[in-house]
Amino acid sequence: MGIEDASMRNGRALSDQWADSVVVRPRTTEQHITVHKRLVLGFAISILTLIIVTAIAITLSVSFERCAAESSGALAANRSSNSKWKQSRDGNISHRDTEDGQQPWRHLRLPATLRPRHYDLRLSVYMENFTFSGEVNIEFECVNSTKLIVLHTDRLEVEKVLVYSDSKKAGAMRIQRRFHYQPKQVYVIALHREMKPLRTYKINITFHAHIEHELLGFFRSSYVLNGERRYLAVTQFSPTHARKAFPCFDEPIYKATFRVSLKHESSYQSLSNMPVEASTSDEDGWVTNRFSRTPRMSTYYLAWAVCNFTYREAVTDNGVVIRLYARPDAIQSGSGDYALHITKRLLQFYQDYFKVKYSLPKLGCPAITPVNTSSEKRRDVTASYFD
Repeated sequence: MGIEDASMRNGRALSDQWADSVVVRPRTTEQHITVHKRLVLGFAISILTLIIVTAIAITLSVSFERCAAESSGALAANRSSNSKWKQSRDGNISHRDTEDGQQPWRHLRLPATLRPRHYDLRLSVYMENFTFSGEVNIEFECVNSTKLIVLHTDRLEVEKVLVYSDSKKAGAMRIQRRFHYQPKQVYVIALHREMKPLRTYKINITFHAHIEHELLGFFRSSYVLNGERRYLAVTQFSPTHARKAFPCFDEPIYKATFRVSLKHESSYQSLSNMPVEASTSDEDGWVTNRFSRTPRMSTYYLAWAVCNFTYREAVTDNGVVIRLYARPDAIQSGSGDYALHITKRLLQFYQDYFKVKYSLPKLGCPAITPVNTSSEKRRDVTASYFD
């Protein structure tokens, strides 16, 4: 009975061996549960650690960006301070004179805010001391709103500047400041108020300068006739030397019409691209020649001369008058006949070849003898074309 009682434990007919194993099974389950809890706890700790590390990384990143921004701001402030100091040093130019924080007069090209339409240029030429004075009225259109007028001048002394709007009732516009920026050969006029787009304005500039001996801009040359040295003054504006003779928008893209008036002693004659429209004489023995208005063209095409040359002329089949101007002795000896003949042939050839009619009523070719003033040696004769 003892064996049977033992075999009947837990209501089952099991041996003592199996009965003992059944009693131990709950302990194994508790161990599994303990291990599972540890795994879950470890996983939770890992996730929490990952979250903490991510939060720390984000905090450090934000802090780094903030420090970088503060450093950049400090650098920008330092640059701004240096820029203001340089502006004060280079010409006491305040930030109010800049457009969008820029200084267009420091650029190589003129700002595209203005477009010239017409120049009315009046010059008085003094051959006794090789100087000239002038007044130019420039009519221009405002393309974009601006307070600045930037144009070219070089070796010119500007005396007076006036700016007018297209309104007949309005007077001269108030000028805040004006200055010459020599590194880029420009003159800057800063206005008190903005000019409006699609409106026309006029600027009047009075100036004076020397007639240079350098073969650029408005320069002088000389020759000897009957033992007497005679002088003449002519222009050479190509490619960018019109700015040496008058304030202008001296870039090929800025095309406009021109009307030139030259005042000089009556012992001289004056030439320009167009024929003389009117001529008046003063009691003091001075003559003023007013030339016709030119077609639209770039500044470097403009030309004039004050001399006492004589000329020979020829007429093309299309009625264009060609004149060769030279020293009186050269004209008398026929030295310029070949140049006159070949000029006529070339003009007719190009008109026939390109099927384009010559647009001006005349073509003038003064023969200029540049003088090297350092050694007083003559160079070969060159020709400037007034067409």
